Amino acid sequence: MVNIIPKLRHVKGYYGQVETSVTTLSDSSSSINDDKKSVNVDEDDGDDLSQDPSMFNDSITVTTETGKDVTLITNRSYELRNENGRNRFRKFFDEFEYRLNAKDKVSRFTNFSFFKFLYPSRITNTRAETTLMFKLDILVGLYFLMLCWSKSVDLNNYTSAYISGMKEDLGFKGNDYIYTSSITGVGAIIFQIPFMYILPRYPAHYVLPFMDLGWTWFTFACYRANSLAEFRGYRFICNSFGGAYYPVSQYILGSWYGPDELSSRVFLFFCGQLLGGVTSGLLQGKIYGSLNMVRGLAGWRWMFLIDAIAISLPTCILGFFLIPGTPEQCYSLFLTDEEIKIARARARRFAIVNPTSKLPKFFSWSNWKKLFFSPFFWILCVFDTVSWNNMTAFSGSYSLWLKSLDKYSVVKMNNLSSIPAALGFAYVAICALGSDFFRCKWAFIFFSNMMNAISCAILIKWDVSSSAKWFAFMTTYFSVAASPCLWSIINDFLRFDPQLKAMTWIAIYSFSQSTYSWIPTLTWKTTESPKFRTGYIASLIFTLIYAFWSFVVLFFYKRNEKNHSIDNGIILYNDDPENKKEIPFYVEKYLEQREDGFYYLKEVSKEN
Repeated sequence: MVNIIPKLRHVKGYYGQVETSVTTLSDSSSSINDDKKSVNVDEDDGDDLSQDPSMFNDSITVTTETGKDVTLITNRSYELRNENGRNRFRKFFDEFEYRLNAKDKVSRFTNFSFFKFLYPSRITNTRAETTLMFKLDILVGLYFLMLCWSKSVDLNNYTSAYISGMKEDLGFKGNDYIYTSSITGVGAIIFQIPFMYILPRYPAHYVLPFMDLGWTWFTFACYRANSLAEFRGYRFICNSFGGAYYPVSQYILGSWYGPDELSSRVFLFFCGQLLGGVTSGLLQGKIYGSLNMVRGLAGWRWMFLIDAIAISLPTCILGFFLIPGTPEQCYSLFLTDEEIKIARARARRFAIVNPTSKLPKFFSWSNWKKLFFSPFFWILCVFDTVSWNNMTAFSGSYSLWLKSLDKYSVVKMNNLSSIPAALGFAYVAICALGSDFFRCKWAFIFFSNMMNAISCAILIKWDVSSSAKWFAFMTTYFSVAASPCLWSIINDFLRFDPQLKAMTWIAIYSFSQSTYSWIPTLTWKTTESPKFRTGYIASLIFTLIYAFWSFVVLFFYKRNEKNHSIDNGIILYNDDPENKKEIPFYVEKYLEQREDGFYYLKEVSKEN
């Protein structure tokens, strides 16, 4: 009988691992460390058959004269790069200068093909890797698209239901609309904090479907709400179950894809959010027109029923079977052993450290010190916070403006409310695919925010022509277009430590989301509808900060990548007499140059 229950795949090693180990050598200026430094770890719950990439036996760790450990691995190309004559101003904007070496930085312009565009970072160039990438796009990319779509349909359904009779049925008054949105968001913030511990330790194909089941049940419960207080209670618990699906999904995506592949896959995830914005209005319009007062239920109540049973529940079931885990702890029913090894080789080549069964103790002071005393944490906190609060697209202002015109039917309003989200597909595609194609995320973050700034400026003015106002509303989704670039940068920053990655993702996301729970209550007051002047001014300020903060992030990102340049296959030196930095001794001693001009680790029998 075929086993249909996902279990941990006991696959050892990675693709291309050699049987012989390299020698352990030392001299007066260097040493090779065989033993790992001791680390305080959680109790092991079984044999660590997946292995930590840093523990593979075909690598050596060289301690340089400065005391820094440098790890060299087999099957890895190293570029020897002279920094003499480097143009600092021009190179500042080269985001991937230290992220990929010349061999890995495959040009997408030479012999351009759609396949090369989608998969530029193939390591083995084998049919097995091609199959792996297609499978990942289906298992990971399309599943998260469906998951995000189901969540987005429900979140957008709140606005659709509000303008479709829920306001009158439940007695919304004054600022109750925005207060309800903020109160229910608090649940997500509180209940996602435990995922700092859960993320790297428990299989996502158990965790996410369980959380999704809770979301489904309380979405279903919303149809029977008979008062505003009861509705708020259901939405609070519903959002509590859905609080972690953003960081969990990004955590998993960042474990499988390379730095110039990730934004395109986050785009798939984000397509689900946009698709939810489109289909929510269309579905609500269709349901209101055909099911309103059928069996005594208002049209907006039918939407919550259909949302739970026909949309959320199927994604919950699919998640259990489709979510593959990570390359080091894989539970997939659909990947072969060879494909898992290839995925590990890719992660190793991209310097992505994924969780294993041995992790630092969660409550260790060193973990929290690395979190809160790292400048990266605060830089990324600001980055994510401004991205949350510049989002005019999700303010509901467009739908409320349509309602204020008092010339469209409920069905027509719901259909029109889908247009900005539909256009959002193009905006997000331009930024996500463009940032991967040109390997330049910061430029598309800046571009999208400038477009959103124009939209906000028009709506602040308000007394403009009808065509100008329609243009402004139709471009509000530029406020979210840069999100795939943002999340890809965060993933790349945090790829070296799986425990710190989980803690930082949740901490950043919780802090940013918490600001989104109270700032809109001050800036997007329902009583200011439909002009929302305060809201657009606030969004303009956050948008401009977001745009120019991208240069701050770029500076620290490049500094971080330069510090890890050896992990990215780049060995730096400088033969300028004034800033002389000699070629490291280990290049000649442990590496050999091959016909392609790059250096590779010598394979030497290990000495006992």
